[in-house]
Amino acid sequence: MRLTADGTTPISRSVLVNDFETDDGYAFVLASPLFLAAGDRVALGRDGLVVTRADGARLAPAGAWSTRCRPGVREDFEHGAGKQVWGADEGAGGR
Repeated sequence: MRLTADGTTPISRSVLVNDFETDDGYAFVLASPLFLAAGDRVALGRDGLVVTRADGARLAPAGAWSTRCRPGVREDFEHGAGKQVWGADEGAGGR
């Protein structure tokens, strides 16, 4: 689901999230899954994620920034796609 994380646009429906991917190849990976309710507002910044609930309560869930080549690369990598294995003569100074 695509969310607008500008801090002002409310989420249209409830969703359980593990991470947030940006359009420019970054991801904020949450330390544990987070339930976002309809009406919550999300803001991503250098310091991480800030969620403003519909009642005005604010929370900053634990997590960390990471980089991704493209959206969804983590899921592909877990299934074996995109792994690069160097052979004995490749990339290790061999001929």
